Amino acid sequence: MRAFPDLKTLQIVAAVAQSGSMHEAAQQFQITQSAVSQAVRRAEELAGVKLLDRSRRPLVPTRAGRILANRVLDLNRDYAALLDSLRAAAALPERIDLRLGLVDSYAGTVGAYLVKELMTGATALSLSAWSGLAAAHAEALLRRVIDAAITCDQMPDLDDIDRFPFYREPYMLVVPRGLKADLEGRELTAIFEKHRLVRHSERSYVGGQVERHLSRSGLRPPRAFEFDTSDSLIAMVATGMGVAITTPLCLLQGIAHASQVDVLPLPGPGFSRELLLVTRRGDLASLAPRIAELARATIIQQALPRIQALVPWFTLPPAPSLPSSAT
Repeated sequence: MRAFPDLKTLQIVAAVAQSGSMHEAAQQFQITQSAVSQAVRRAEELAGVKLLDRSRRPLVPTRAGRILANRVLDLNRDYAALLDSLRAAAALPERIDLRLGLVDSYAGTVGAYLVKELMTGATALSLSAWSGLAAAHAEALLRRVIDAAITCDQMPDLDDIDRFPFYREPYMLVVPRGLKADLEGRELTAIFEKHRLVRHSERSYVGGQVERHLSRSGLRPPRAFEFDTSDSLIAMVATGMGVAITTPLCLLQGIAHASQVDVLPLPGPGFSRELLLVTRRGDLASLAPRIAELARATIIQQALPRIQALVPWFTLPPAPSLPSSAT
């Protein structure tokens, strides 16, 4: 790459061109006359043109030298403006570009509050957020499409992953409004004899977890309806098409239909899901715990009051205490 004279060299040459004297330029910059002569020679060699007519006294700038002398004033102004911009940028919080995946039930309920806090709060991130099923986040993390994910998938098969669990919620039974008194206290076996099970799709992490729980319990309700999205699932229950096993955040995602359903504790052995922040190991070592704390605070502040309005008996379980990284 071709070298160019530095700004100080150009300023010295401009001073010679304006005064016609290397001696005066040396006094102006408090350097030796030899240093001024070297600066002029270096600028001419790098530019490939003559800047001064040395056959005349006082020295006379060539046409190129006159252009240089005039443009150096602009360069000085641009340089001063650049320094002002750099100092202004240094006074602002450092911004980090973050690509964050959000599981649908979090994104559709409180995700916007987390995004706002990350972009405008003390962390001051430059953020891109993607929502979707938990299964997609593992692949996106491996392919470096995203830097972190708020997910319910602990990705146990992946090495070099840091995990920061921040929220646990139980699975509940959602039933059409008006059936609560009839179904309260009944076992799942009896409920499924009279009511279809509206399922989360097995492609989703929640759907897979529900299916594993049913299998452990020896239950095999016939397959009727499956949905990737929680709002569709709650809508089906609200219209009386069956009952569903889901979580408080998933219920909140279907808030538009929540007035037409009732929520019961899940009969029999309970089970729960956890939300956690997942990153590649070491990528966000100092930032990831802070994001996980903000994610939990967002649920407590924004989701919990609305969940308890729908499910008065629900209380927030303690935060999960899992190891922060894979071993």
